Amino acid sequence: MASRRDLKKDIHYITFELISECLVYQHFHPEVDDNKINNIIEEIIAHRNDYLARVNRPDGKDNPGLVKKHYRAIIDDIKNKTIPLLDQLPEK
Repeated sequence: MASRRDLKKDIHYITFELISECLVYQHFHPEVDDNKINNIIEEIIAHRNDYLARVNRPDGKDNPGLVKKHYRAIIDDIKNKTIPLLDQLPEK
């Protein structure tokens, strides 16, 4: 990880892409209940807010090993919790 600034930019980029995917899905599948898609979008935004708060407060500032683990945990959470939210989009 190069910097916290780059990580924040990556979080914003991934969030924007996931929300865009949800909105495109909503546009091309008007038969799907909008509340389901809106709930997924809200959950993505809640995750983003949590990640940004965690980036700003690293654990163990004096220990580089703990800081690295802290940021690695954020990246893993994005991969394992946020991105799979797109799997919740209803099938046709």
